[in-house]
Formats: sequence, C-alpha cells, structure tokens
Amino acid sequence: MNHERPTFVLLHGLLCDAETWADFIGPLSRLGHVLAADLSGIGALHDAARDVLARTTGPLIVTGHSMGGRIALEMARQAPQRCRALILMNTGYQGLGEGETEKRMHLVRTAQAGGIRAIAEPWLDGMIAPRTRNDAALLSRMRAMILRSTPASFAGQIQALIERRDATELLGRLACPVLLMSGTEDRWSPLDRHAQMASRVPDAALEAIEGAGHMAPFEAPAACLSAITRWLARRRLAG
Repeated sequence: MNHERPTFVLLHGLLCDAETWADFIGPLSRLGHVLAADLSGIGALHDAARDVLARTTGPLIVTGHSMGGRIALEMARQAPQRCRALILMNTGYQGLGEGETEKRMHLVRTAQAGGIRAIAEPWLDGMIAPRTRNDAALLSRMRAMILRSTPASFAGQIQALIERRDATELLGRLACPVLLMSGTEDRWSPLDRHAQMASRVPDAALEAIEGAGHMAPFEAPAACLSAITRWLARRRLAG
C-alpha cells in the first residue's frame, strides 16, 4: 500500500460544525493529518468537494457525517485517485424523495422568519435516539452548535442537498475501501439504507452503532471511533 501519511478530512452535517469531531480529532491526528472542514458557507455539494480537495494534498481518508457523507462521495467522484478510503456515517446516496423539497424549504422559511432558534428544537428532536433526550449536557452542547448556524448558511446547505446528484451508479465505481456506519436508532438515515449502500460498493464494511440516532458522532463517539480505528488497522490504511 501507499505509506504516505494520509489526511483525515472530516466533513460535518447540516446545521453542524467541527464540534461534531471533538472526540475524533485527537485520536485521528496520531494516525495522519486532520482537516475538519467548515461547510457553513456551501451552496452546492460538488463545489464544496472541489474546495476541500483544493485545500489538501496527498492521499485522503474522507469521513463524512450526514450531509458530509454526500460531499465525501462527491470528492470520490472528482478525485478517486486521492481517496484512500471513505468513512460514511448516518448518510445516504439517493436523489430527492417525494415531497422532500417542500419539507426542507418549509424549514428554511421558518428559520428565515424566526431565526435558527425557531427550528432548533424540533430538528434536533428528530435526529437523536430516545435515550439521548435524558443527557442534558449533550443536548446543551448540540443546541449550542446548531445555534451557531445562520439562516443564510442553513438555506445554502439545504439548496445544496436539494440539488444533489443520485449516487447509486457512483457506489458501484468506488475504487477504495468504504466503511458505512449508522445508529440503530437513526430514523433519518436508517441502518438498512447503509446496508443497501454496502451491497452496491465493491469493497464495503458495515457497522451498527447501538443505541445511537442520526447524531451518532455525538451520541456514541467512543463506539464510532473504535469502529473506525479497528477498521483502519484491519485494512492497514493508516498509522
């Protein structure tokens, strides 16, 4: 294998920021360089992928959560020779679902009228596992992160997601190993969708994160990190 030290590119999801990776950056920095990208100003997934590629050099291990997983796939589409591995968490691959545009745009209009605070609680409640609702400190941390977003940033991210390309065909062409992960309580990007993705990828592994919802990097960081580092070691991809 190529032993050049990789860069771990960490791509957060909608209404999130680098806080997503607070428990990951230190351990991963012992295995390679780390870039936790800021995706607050994006307006198109393919442009975000291009910009992150331009900010990095050498081999990449691209880790994307939710929206970030979509951008990770775009990076693999644009620069397959640079992607040593993909780690896709709580994400998806298909194009727009029926009624999705209107549901997403309703949230944008609500945020524009009342600020991010107007959507923060219902949005977060739909993203977490039932047990997470009992963790006041974790909820406070996630709320604070969401409230750092702006209506303009949220609208740009939503536009990027509405205009996303279906990645079904791309999955079958991925030339690098792929680790797919989702929480067993994820209602937005359920585990069976990740199993579908794994069935389409030539070299894929699937990990279920017990008891976590869509916000698995926050809800179960130790389990997520353990799954990642075990897979990296098994495949001799870093370190």
